[in-house]
Order: sequence, then structure tokens, then C-alpha cells
Amino acid sequence: MISFGTGGFRGVIGEDFTEENVRKIAQGLCDTSFSNGWNTPVVIGYDRRFMSDYFAGYMAEVFTANGIKVLLMDRATPTPVVMSATKKSGFELGVMITASHNPYIFNGVKVFLKGGVDADEAFTSALEKTVNAPIEIKSISLDNARKAGLFEKISYVETYLDDIEAFIDPRVKNNDVKILFDNMYGVGIVGLTGMAERLRIKRFDIVGKEHDAFFGFVPPNPTEDAMSALADAVRENGYDLAIATDSDADRLGVLDENGKPVSSNEILACLYYYLVRYRGMEGDAVKNCATSVLLDKVAEKLGYECHETDVGFKNISAGMKKYNALIGGESSGGLTVRGYISGKDSTFSASLFIEMCVMLNKPLSEIVDEVKRFAGYDCVYREREITVKNTDPNERLYASCVESFGADSVVCFGRNVKIYLGGGWALVRASGTEPVIRIFAEMPTAMEADAIIINLIQKITEADKRG
Repeated sequence: MISFGTGGFRGVIGEDFTEENVRKIAQGLCDTSFSNGWNTPVVIGYDRRFMSDYFAGYMAEVFTANGIKVLLMDRATPTPVVMSATKKSGFELGVMITASHNPYIFNGVKVFLKGGVDADEAFTSALEKTVNAPIEIKSISLDNARKAGLFEKISYVETYLDDIEAFIDPRVKNNDVKILFDNMYGVGIVGLTGMAERLRIKRFDIVGKEHDAFFGFVPPNPTEDAMSALADAVRENGYDLAIATDSDADRLGVLDENGKPVSSNEILACLYYYLVRYRGMEGDAVKNCATSVLLDKVAEKLGYECHETDVGFKNISAGMKKYNALIGGESSGGLTVRGYISGKDSTFSASLFIEMCVMLNKPLSEIVDEVKRFAGYDCVYREREITVKNTDPNERLYASCVESFGADSVVCFGRNVKIYLGGGWALVRASGTEPVIRIFAEMPTAMEADAIIINLIQKITEADKRG
């Protein structure tokens, strides 16, 4: 069965992610386009994962056989490039071949609708029904498609970078900032090297620039653990900060000048603070249910409100539209700002973060401390994940988790159960793309947060053994 989670369809290459399934998805998208009366071309992109370029080609063969013109990226590019191209071209549909931050054995398909937004649940649910039923798949060679005027390759990166540069304060150019960038063998290098040149960054050193479909045998996700190897280099070589991006360049990780991680929660809160206090922008914030209350506290002190959504950036985008919010983001490292594309983009967020560091002209660690003092934030945030056999939502599992605490209230956000406690909260999240359950807690002390995490891990493990 082909299913779409919070970040699209993903599967193990050769098992769930196969040529047949990719062609089924392409045909399903064609059939959906016809039923909706769409007649625009489709943009297709791909990242550096194993055979992503081939799978993009399989997609293109099906679309063109159905008479839908394909504009295929001429090289591996970040996911936000496809979103931007879909939006600016006014097309009804865009497709990206990627499994985002997942380990190298995975690949996947992300779908974007008009405006360059992530396909919503109503669309993907209908698509699932179409592709899991008997379906006739059409296909022609790309040579024949090109001769018929239905296929061409495009380069969109410079247009994409133009849009980012237009958002950045021009006074940031010709700066003295020194940055270490871990590309994690992904496509972040495509956008960030171009922005480094445009912003004329004094020193921009890159590691992980090679094309490695195995990603160095480390999941290409800029978590604190994954970036720990950069800490010594930051301190020893006098970098002002280090940044890293995931394999398709929509998540951002940061280390400060001391090699200390700046969490995704802190990145989001700092940028919101900077945009309102120093750039004079206005508006509420939107976060997902697994994100720290730091953003809530910053919003409150700035005179605005922070709105909470289910996990999945499509929900962040919808919330931003509903509340005309200035910024939206999540604890996993993705964010966007009103006026830019309605999706996460690490080239954009990194450029804006660099602007903040340059314009405030103080060490990054001091900026983070300033934001926390302003917000009056004094909590401890913890996150863990465990591998399980069954990731389907399980009422008994969740009930046992809730019974472990004297919860003030419990709220369900899709696959997530959030437990509000006196002074803090905890959340149990069953991943929609991996065989893991993620556990979050934010409490006044580390001892309290760690105790909750340990308790939940025990309950979940016991429930998983029982099936």
C-alpha cells in the first residue's frame, strides 16, 4: 500500500520505494489533475539520493505520456526550489523526489499544489485511494516527449536565489562573518554557496560537499548529535557559527561560536524576535505541537500570539495563512516567514539567520541569551526517540502514557498526544514516515523533564511488546 505521511510518501528503496510505485503515483497525479480540470505543466525535482534522478525520469515519462508537460530540474536541487518554481509559475502541481532527512536506504515523493504549498491531507488521501486501486499506467520515452514539446529541462536556482536575496537586508553584504557549513552530502550546497557569494561572506568553508548517496552512513539530518563533530573545528578555527542542512535542504541546524548547539526552538524564537524588534515587522507566530514554549513567550512579550498546530509543515502553512502570521516553524528545524514561500527552506532560514548575526553584531551565544531573558524562559526541553514494531496510533498505549501523570489536560493533534502538566508538557508522537515514536518533554527542571521521558519510554516499550 502506498501511503502519504506528514512529509509525503517514503519507503525503503527496492521494497516500498520502487519504479512501479513511483509510476503509480505519477499516474495517480495525472488522473487527479484531469478530474480537477488542471491543464498546467508540472515541475519535477530531485535530490542526491540513490537513483533520485532516475525516479524523477520515471515520473516524467508518465506525465508526458498523459499529455502533461514536464519541466524537470537540470540537476539535483533543494526541495524549496521546486516549491518556489511551482508557486511563481502558477502551476497546479509540483513533485520532488526525496526522503528528506531519512537514512540513505529511504527515498520518497513530496507533492506540492498551487502556490507551492505542501499537498494537504484531503488531496493525499484521495491520491492514496487512486493509486492503491487498479490503475492503468501510461509511459513514453523522454526523447519522444521532448520531440512532442512535452518535456524540457530547466534551471531555476538563480531565480530562487534572487527571491531570497530580495528578502535579506542589503547592509549585510561585505561582512566579516566566518561560517563553517556542513552540507551533509546533500543539496544544501546548491543554494547556500550561491547565497554566500551574493552576501559576500568573508569566510564560508564547506564540509560534506561531495555527492555521497550513503551520506557518510549517517542520517542526513542536522540534529545536535549529528553536528557535534563540528564543535572542535568551530572553536579551534574561530568560526562565528556553524550551520548544517538536511539532504533536501529544508531543515537547518546551528552551532554558536563556542561550538554549542543552538536548538531549532532557539533558531525559530531568535528569528521571530529579530524580525519584530529589529526589522519592525508585525504578526503572530505559528508552531507545531512538539515545539518549545519559548516561541509562545517571545510572542507574548512582543504583544502577539503563538498558535499551535499538528505536526507537518502543511499545517504550519495553513495556520500562517489563517492568522496572517509573520513566522511559522517547528522543532525539527524548518521555518518560513510571511511573504516567502509557504514551506520550510534552510537556504532562506540560514541567510536570514546570518543577517541577524551580522546586523546585531554580537556573538551568537549572546543573542540567544538575550532572547531567553526577554522571554523570561527558564524551562528545559528534551526529545528522544525509540524504535518500535508498531507505529500506528494505539489507544491503549496512549492511555497508559497519560495515566502515568497527573495531567491537567490531554489534547490530541492527529497522531500526537500532548499531556499538559503543572509547569510543563509532554508529547508522544508516532512517526508517519519511520518505525519510531518520538517523545518530547518541557519542564521547569532537567530532572523533571528527564524523569518524564524515562517514564514514557518504559510505558511505550511495554505497550509495543504487547502489540
